[in-house]
Amino acid sequence: MCLQEIEKKLGWGDSQQWSSTDFHKLSERIYEQTKVMLSPSTLKRVWGRVKHDGKPATSTLDTLAAFLAYENWRAFVVAQQDLVQPVEESPNRKAKIKQKRPVLWLLGIFALLLVGFFVFFKTKYEGPSEASGIIPDDYVFDSKPLTQDIPNSVIFTYDASHAPMDSVFIQQSWDPMRQTQVSKDGDKHTSVYYEPGFYMAKLLIGQQVVKEHPLLIPSAGWLGTIDRTPVPIYLRPDDFLHKDRLSVSAETIMSNQIDLMPDPPVVKYFNVGNFEPVPIAGFSFRAQVRNDYQAGNNACQFSQILLITDGMPISLSLSTKGCVSELGLMGGNQSVSGKNEDLSAFGVDFSDWVSVACRSVNGKFVYEVNGSKAYELPLAASPVNIVGMVFMFAGTGSVTAVRLHSGDKAVYNAF
Repeated sequence: MCLQEIEKKLGWGDSQQWSSTDFHKLSERIYEQTKVMLSPSTLKRVWGRVKHDGKPATSTLDTLAAFLAYENWRAFVVAQQDLVQPVEESPNRKAKIKQKRPVLWLLGIFALLLVGFFVFFKTKYEGPSEASGIIPDDYVFDSKPLTQDIPNSVIFTYDASHAPMDSVFIQQSWDPMRQTQVSKDGDKHTSVYYEPGFYMAKLLIGQQVVKEHPLLIPSAGWLGTIDRTPVPIYLRPDDFLHKDRLSVSAETIMSNQIDLMPDPPVVKYFNVGNFEPVPIAGFSFRAQVRNDYQAGNNACQFSQILLITDGMPISLSLSTKGCVSELGLMGGNQSVSGKNEDLSAFGVDFSDWVSVACRSVNGKFVYEVNGSKAYELPLAASPVNIVGMVFMFAGTGSVTAVRLHSGDKAVYNAF
């Protein structure tokens, strides 16, 4: 659809009949309008005139969308989706669509994590090819977080003066949607991180990564949030942090002007960068969790535990028995979906505390629910360390008895 719109805008006729000169002219037209250089060879790949097995980079898609006067590729996609909606929608239907987004986020988090993280950490960074004429040693890229708390502004320092084009980007994390174009002749860029975590920041010239480095954004102890985009609602410690558990009441959520009915929000509890890194070889983790909200459309009571590492995360998810098809697991550079695997052991009764555990045993990740083995995955061969944890609940939930060990050594205990 995007290519068809561009062809319509240009009025050059059938693109299969375009010459190399036409692609050079298109490259120039795109640069004049967007100030981003897409080479003729890149455009030929996009139009299928040159054989290429990979998918276009997000930066390329963003530029093509900008040529059509859209803010970015996401805006173009949303606009196309709007075109297929009924012409007339009642205000009530629009409100319902808007309200569903938080719950759809939790349903979709596995697609995002399982695809985004998996592709990012499974792909080995090899840098630009010599044929590109881009030499990584010509570039400088560093970052400095300003606080030890959230939100956290990060100052990126870079030198991209050797870039053969003006298409210079900084990508904040594994997510290509968090990619910002910066000035080739500049040397500073700042970004705000609204959630703690482990990120891999990247400097790209065109579509090629020339520098990347790890970036840990810590939390000051436990951090509770109600998920919102782009800025979450931050809970006060006395709203969720109790002597014997993590828990936030429905009344507290509603006091923040957040509706629980019919579509509840997503509540998150973070703890990142507050204990020494734990190697996954020989680690063990356990906790007790409970999803405390079942009203409205929250019959599935989706919940997730994520162990943040300096590689691919380790995750397990829970729901009521009837909803396990939507669940997923990650660990050891592998992902599992309830769409094609039996994850029925992760279907639970949240009327009482649910005991969950994950540990490495004899080269495998072993997941346990209520004391019984629920699933196994091979352990990653590369050294990876656990640096944080996140508990997420559709609606609201409680956490207690958190234990993280490295071998026989207790590294972090809470409640």
